[in-house]
Amino acid sequence: MGSCFGVSEVTAAQWNVGDGQDYTTIQEAINNENTLDDDIINVYSGIYTEDVVVNKKLTIQANMGDNVELKPTNTGFTLVNDATGDGSGSTIYGFKITNSPTGIGVNISADNCNVEGNEIIGGKTGIVVSNSNNTIINNVIFGQSENGVLGNLTGGFFTFNGNVVSNIIGAGSANGITITINGTLIDLTAIGNTISNIAAFGGSAFGIQIGKSKGADGNPEVDNVTNLTVNKNIITDINSYSANGAVIGMELVCNSINVLISENKLSNLNGVSGSSIFGLEAAIIGTGPVYVSKNQVSQIVADEQAAGIVIISFGNLKLEDNKVSNIYNAKAAIGILGVGLGNSAHLENNIVSDINSPNIAAGIVGTALKDLFMLHNTVNQVKGANEVAMITIGFNNTVVKGNNLEGDGSGIGIVTCSPNGIITYNRIVNFNHYIQNFLFSSFGPSIDEMLKPIDDAIKNHPELKPILQPIRDDLDKLFHQLENSHTTATYNWYGTNKPDNNKFFKGNGTLIYSPWLVLTIKAVPSTIYAGQTSIIAADVYRDSAGGDHSANTAQFFSGSRVTFTTNLGSVGSKSITVPWINGRAIATLTADEGPGIAKVTASDYQTVQTFVNILAGSKTNKTVGMQKTGMPVQGLILAILIVLCSLAVTGRK
Repeated sequence: MGSCFGVSEVTAAQWNVGDGQDYTTIQEAINNENTLDDDIINVYSGIYTEDVVVNKKLTIQANMGDNVELKPTNTGFTLVNDATGDGSGSTIYGFKITNSPTGIGVNISADNCNVEGNEIIGGKTGIVVSNSNNTIINNVIFGQSENGVLGNLTGGFFTFNGNVVSNIIGAGSANGITITINGTLIDLTAIGNTISNIAAFGGSAFGIQIGKSKGADGNPEVDNVTNLTVNKNIITDINSYSANGAVIGMELVCNSINVLISENKLSNLNGVSGSSIFGLEAAIIGTGPVYVSKNQVSQIVADEQAAGIVIISFGNLKLEDNKVSNIYNAKAAIGILGVGLGNSAHLENNIVSDINSPNIAAGIVGTALKDLFMLHNTVNQVKGANEVAMITIGFNNTVVKGNNLEGDGSGIGIVTCSPNGIITYNRIVNFNHYIQNFLFSSFGPSIDEMLKPIDDAIKNHPELKPILQPIRDDLDKLFHQLENSHTTATYNWYGTNKPDNNKFFKGNGTLIYSPWLVLTIKAVPSTIYAGQTSIIAADVYRDSAGGDHSANTAQFFSGSRVTFTTNLGSVGSKSITVPWINGRAIATLTADEGPGIAKVTASDYQTVQTFVNILAGSKTNKTVGMQKTGMPVQGLILAILIVLCSLAVTGRK
C-alpha cells in the first residue's frame, strides 16, 4: 500500500514494488493513474525482467540494503519527454542492471535527470544521455562493447562525477565516455572518475572524449562549453590492437571561456603498428584562460607519434606542475607541447623524463604567437637519434629561465626561435649542443625545398599564379623571419666552467652566451676542531666575467644534482649527492676522523674543491650529520612544429 508524507502543500507518495507489495513490476507502478509527479517508487529485492519507460517525474530507487536487479531485453530505464509524458527531473538510484549483449542500461532523453549509485553490466552502452541539465554520479559501468557513457547534449549543464567505467572491450572502437554537444553547455564537469581497461580491436580507444579532433567527415567537432572542469580523474590501461589505431587518454576539443584541467592521472596507454597515442590532448578555441596543472601522464607505448600532454589554446595558456614520464618506441615522441595561438603561454614547474624514440624525441615544446614563458621546468633522459630537451618558439618575446635540463651526452639542450629571446639562469648540461637558434635546414628541408611544391604548381599552372604567388611570398617572408632569431643566453650553467664555443649555434641570427655561470665552493668555517662541523656550500652565483648574481636566487634552477666528497671526516659518508636549490647546494662536513686537512669536492660534471683545516682538540659543539635536502615542487604554427620535430600527421579512426 502506498504511504504518503507531506511538506507544506506538496504531497508525495511512496509506492512499493516486489513480492507482497503494492505492485509486482516497476512499469506497473509507473503507469498507475495514482502515481503522480514527485512520487517515489521503492523497489524491493528481486530480479525484474522488464524494459522500464519513465514518463513522469519520479524517484525510482532500490530499497535500502536490498539487491535489486533489472534484466531488460533492450534498455533498462528509458527516461522520456514525448507524447506519452515527461520524465524530466527523475532519479534512478541503486539498481543493478544486467544488459543484453546489444542493450543499453539507462537512456536519458529528458532534462534535469539524475542517475546515481547504479551498477550497469554489459550491453553495447552503459548510459546514453541527451538533452540538458543531467547528472551521472557514483555509478559502476562495466563490460560494455562500445561505450561506457555516450552523450549528445543540448544545453544547461552536465555533471559526470565519481563514476567507475571499466572493461569496455570493442570489436571496433571503444570509449569510456564520449560527449558531443549540439548547442551550448554552460557547465560541464567531469571530476573523480576512474576509467580503466578500454580495449579496441578494430579502431581507436578513448578514455574521456569531449568533442573530437577528427570527426566523421575528417574535420574537428568542437563542443561549445562555457565552463569546462576536468579534475582528479584516473585513466589507465587504454589500448588499441588495431593497425593505425589512435589511443587517447583524454581528448577535449571545445569552445570554452574558462577551462580547468587539473590533477588527472593517465597511465598505460598502448598501441600497435601505425598507432599514435596522446595522454592528454586539448584544443580550446575560446579566448578565456586555460589552466592545465598537476596532471600526471606515464607509460605510453606507440609506433608513429606519442605525446604526454598536448594543449592548443586561443586564450592565455598556463601549463604548470605537470609530470610526464616513460614514453617509448614512437617515431616521434614529445613529453609536453603547449601552443598559445592567440595570447601568451606559460609553461612552468613541469617535469618531463624518460622520453624515448628511435628517431625524434623532445622534452618540452612551447609556442606562442605573443609572449612565451618557460620557467623552472625539469627535463632529463630524452633519448632519440635526434633529441632536444626544450624547443621554444615565441613570436614576440621569449623568456626561458630557471629550467633544469640534463642530457645523455648527445642531442641539444634548447632550440629557440624568437625575435627577442632571453635564456638565463638555466642548468643545461651533458648535451652535444647547448643552445641553437632555429634553422630549417638543421631540422629538415630548407626553405626553398619547403616552397618547391608551390613553385612547381605556379610553373605547371600559370593561371593559378595570381592566387599562389602572394601565398608563396608571405610564407617565404615568414620562414626567413623564423630563421632570424635574436637570443641573449647569458648566465647559464653548462656543467663546465669553460664551455665549448662549438656547442652554440647562432644560425642566421644572433646568439650571445657569454658570460656564463661558473661553479664555486666554500667552507664556513674553514678551520674546525675534531668533532665540529663545517658548512660546505657549492653555488653558481658568479659568472665568468666576475659578476655576482646572489641577489637573483629565486630565478635560478633547482633539482639534480651535486655530489660532495671528502677524504677526511664525513659528509654523511665519504660522498653524498644532493639537489640544487635555486642554484645552490649544501653539505655538512663532520670532523669525526681526527686532525688533518680535509679536501672537499663538489661536482656537477665540473669538479671544484676547497680545504678544511681540522685541528686536534675536544669536541665543543654537537655534530650534525649530512641530510639530503628536499627539492621544492616548483594553420601555420602547427606546420612549424611539424617541421621542428619531423612529425608526420597520421589519420585517426
